[in-house]
Amino acid sequence: MEENVEITLEQLLQSRDDRAAFQTILLNGYHKPLVSFTVNMPGKIKRDCRSKEVFDAGVLAIREALAGQIVYYKLLDKVTGPEGYFAVDLDAVLLKEKTVTIEETHPLGRLMDIDVLSAPGIQVGRSRLGQEPRRCLVCGQMAAACVRSRAHPPEQVLAAIDGLLVEWEKTRDER
Repeated sequence: MEENVEITLEQLLQSRDDRAAFQTILLNGYHKPLVSFTVNMPGKIKRDCRSKEVFDAGVLAIREALAGQIVYYKLLDKVTGPEGYFAVDLDAVLLKEKTVTIEETHPLGRLMDIDVLSAPGIQVGRSRLGQEPRRCLVCGQMAAACVRSRAHPPEQVLAAIDGLLVEWEKTRDER
């Protein structure tokens, strides 16, 4: 599949609908909590070398954190960005704790959007764990507010992402 292709709003919305439908299929089929993993990437290009690097690192972190508890997984490579799905034999709240730990401690965790849905299909949010919402990469304020108000141009957010990726490469090379 070709990289660096701009997507339309219609494609993005269709991708969200498709994701929700696939989540429902997996929840109904496995009757286990589900991890739905995507990459936080601003702008109209959702599939590029940045998103691939973050996605690959996230999949590895999820598989390591949930070793022996994953009953099914599927990775999709879509023009709207990579997606990962993991049906997990673990309590949904404990699962969310593990995924929040990845988001908070992994060098690229801020770029990972790791959602947890309980077996009935209810999203388990950070607030359920007493956690604050995620912070903006650029200014440190609440990320949702910055996204909603478009406080930072995509180029500024991409520069922050590039900084995280450079640091990630340095730490990876040191291992």
